[in-house]
Amino acid sequence: MLQEPAVSSTQMWAAAGTMAVADVVLAVLLTRRLHPPWPRRLPLGILVVGCLGFAALLTWAFRSYWGSCYGYALPGVFRALAPLIGAILGALGWLLWQLARGARGWAVPLFLLMGGLESIPGHLNAIYRYRLLERCPLLAGVTPTSALVFGLFEFAFYWSVVLVLAGLIRPRKRPA
Repeated sequence: MLQEPAVSSTQMWAAAGTMAVADVVLAVLLTRRLHPPWPRRLPLGILVVGCLGFAALLTWAFRSYWGSCYGYALPGVFRALAPLIGAILGALGWLLWQLARGARGWAVPLFLLMGGLESIPGHLNAIYRYRLLERCPLLAGVTPTSALVFGLFEFAFYWSVVLVLAGLIRPRKRPA
């Protein structure tokens, strides 16, 4: 039986640093591309892409890593509800955009920061309530702080992707 290698805190910090650099680059590029006046369809795009994207991401993650990670700590209902949990998480992006867009030139970085911070309650719940880091052999060498910092930058990256895809949505031209 093959055993998956455990992730260390050092690796988690390195991954967090890599994600932080990617987030800054994407934030700069998106800020230059997305600026007031905001595309009218952007909030709807964030809602649709966020809901579908996070539903797909959580469904994939829970199905792919249930046996090696999540199943050690989370109740089985989480696996079944992954699409719904993801859709709710994605829908929160619409609210975050409504809050951030008033910041004019800082709307994109603020949105990404709030999207990253959005991960903290869920990760705290998994770490302390469900004791994921203690129960999951894959994460046995990870400290809570390194996991939380990585999660912040990971989710900011996901929201960057949502913004890119939402910004690509264009209204269909109506036939004349």
